[in-house]
Amino acid sequence: MNLPVTSLFRPPYGLAFPIPDLLRIRQWCEKRGLRMDVALDQTLEDVEFEELLIISPLNREKRSFTMWRTISGTYVQTPAGAPRSFRGVAEALDSLRPARPRRRAILRFLRLAR
Repeated sequence: MNLPVTSLFRPPYGLAFPIPDLLRIRQWCEKRGLRMDVALDQTLEDVEFEELLIISPLNREKRSFTMWRTISGTYVQTPAGAPRSFRGVAEALDSLRPARPRRRAILRFLRLAR
């Protein structure tokens, strides 16, 4: 028995970002001293992604955000949080606040060194 071709093909859940969106995200990262890595053709828990964006500080491997796109919207997830859904990249970037370096510890150290 032959199966119809449509039953064999399953499109990926996570889709690739359009080039203008990738450029916008890269510019947003550069202004904030962050790095954007693009992971292509990823499978996480049996879910396929054409493209995942991993946004992290320049000087550390620890990721700040993971971003992906689906037919229904753009999603952003922090390492410890649940995914948040947005209508598009602009809305997602407007709501993100990257972690800032801890200034208190540095200031305390400088005060003690005097």
